[in-house]
Amino acid sequence: MRLVVEVSARRSAPVVWRHLTDWPWQTGSIPLTRVFSTRRTGGVGDSFTGRTALLGVGFDDPMDVVRWEPPTAGAPEDGGLPGTAVLAKRGSVVLGSAALRVDPLTAGSCRVVWGEDVEIAPVALTRPLAPLLRVPAWVGLRSVVVDMVRRVEAQTPEPLEP
Repeated sequence: MRLVVEVSARRSAPVVWRHLTDWPWQTGSIPLTRVFSTRRTGGVGDSFTGRTALLGVGFDDPMDVVRWEPPTAGAPEDGGLPGTAVLAKRGSVVLGSAALRVDPLTAGSCRVVWGEDVEIAPVALTRPLAPLLRVPAWVGLRSVVVDMVRRVEAQTPEPLEP
């Protein structure tokens, strides 16, 4: 199931990137989930796991960063370039990949594009349900991404940020 969400942010691309790629920071926006780093490299090779549980019953969603290209500051006409991170999901329940792109719009704003290409095991049983799950899954993903962006916007601007 392919899901893509786009959200505009009133903060610079590097600031938004820095928060959204602080994997444990995402815990504050994902219901019933705690994200913890298992290996920190600051780029390709980072590993982290999202543990989702309710009343002690849950599953792990381990991921590895397989592509890492941070954005550069500034508007596109001033040399600002988009940033991309691609994550490989390597768990036994959630399969597939996720991608995060942060596109600078101006020196102080950007667009976040978050995509998920996922299936739930056992695929033979869950794939036929994908058409029914697509809309609620998209709504859930959008609410998470919107919340993360709003949390970044609510913080005090960083030095040298417009």
